Amino acid sequence: MGDNPAPTFASQTDAEAFLSGALPAATAANPKYRTPGTDYDRRWPIKTVTFSRAEGDGVIVSTDEDFEDYRGGALVSRGTHQARFAIDDVKISPETTDDVSEKGEKARGVLFQCVGAPCVHAVWDGKQSVSARTDIYVQDSNQRERILSAFRVLQEKGS
Repeated sequence: MGDNPAPTFASQTDAEAFLSGALPAATAANPKYRTPGTDYDRRWPIKTVTFSRAEGDGVIVSTDEDFEDYRGGALVSRGTHQARFAIDDVKISPETTDDVSEKGEKARGVLFQCVGAPCVHAVWDGKQSVSARTDIYVQDSNQRERILSAFRVLQEKGS
């Protein structure tokens, strides 16, 4: 990929293969984040991201991640989060949040916002829910652009 921050992918399959390795690595490299008003820092490492096909050949994205809470640098609790959504049901955009990294930088990532009714099916610590959005923090700007580009390829019909 060289120095190109937003590569092109030859196919949806290439984009999926890239994301399967890049997302776990990028989120593992993320710092801890603090949400304003909380007294703990949190990490969101993605364990896996998988892809399947919906009717009409659309792509279904499924993520499986942990969330880890830290106080004073020590891990104090851990939970799980899985999300599943059809890529054609969301708008994909860069995201900047009010959460801040250990270095004081605002959290950056990729936002998946449903274009219609809530479309993100989630499971938080075993409890199912449906939401109108989900996101993935990727603090490294080069990796974030590559990941954003790959997700956008998944929305291109006939790739």
